[in-house]
Amino acid sequence: MPAEPAEVRGSSRFVYESIYTAILEKRLAPATPLNKQTLGRIFQVSASTIQRALSRLADEGAVSMQASQVAMVARPCGHQARQVLEARILVETEVLRLVCGRLTSDRLTELRERVAEERACLAAGDRAGLIERVAGFHMRLAEFAGNPLLLKFLRNLLSRASLCVALNRSEVYSAATCEEHLELLEALEEGDVGTAVELLVRHLNGVFDKQRFVPPPTTDLRAAFKGRLGLAWSR
Repeated sequence: MPAEPAEVRGSSRFVYESIYTAILEKRLAPATPLNKQTLGRIFQVSASTIQRALSRLADEGAVSMQASQVAMVARPCGHQARQVLEARILVETEVLRLVCGRLTSDRLTELRERVAEERACLAAGDRAGLIERVAGFHMRLAEFAGNPLLLKFLRNLLSRASLCVALNRSEVYSAATCEEHLELLEALEEGDVGTAVELLVRHLNGVFDKQRFVPPPTTDLRAAFKGRLGLAWSR
């Protein structure tokens, strides 16, 4: 991660994005304690800044907050992943009904360019980038649906889905993911909502079936962020 200006480094947004990326890249394992004092020293920010970042991560399901206010990296399980899957199918099938046959050529081009970005991440071995771009593809479709309530609901679901993908031992996304996105766009362009819904459900179920929730080994907070923040390292 390149060095950021001091005012950005000192913001809760920067802390949030850094922790979120560390989770996606498996530098932080499920159930890792997120000590506020340690994080404050790592990021060189106040306790309140750390708290705001952790609260946002907790709202999105990336972090769990215990009764004692001790924060930990979330530990998704198959049951939680199944709940996310079921909710996504409900929301995203409605998105498809709203956009099917109504996507302009410019919007279809943009979505296909997003698939090209997914392929570029695959080729580069950029796992976190790939997870973010796959979620971005689905999010952009929802934006085109023009329903802000669906959009808000799906944003939360996609955040949780991305974490489920990141925090398991298998490589869930592959070249097949890109092909499935392109097939979905073809059905939408042709106005075939039935096929589009069938393809979406198959795609989401396939993502769920590939997930194996075994925590990776890294639990050291300092090791997870060392050399990544453009900050002077403090002990």
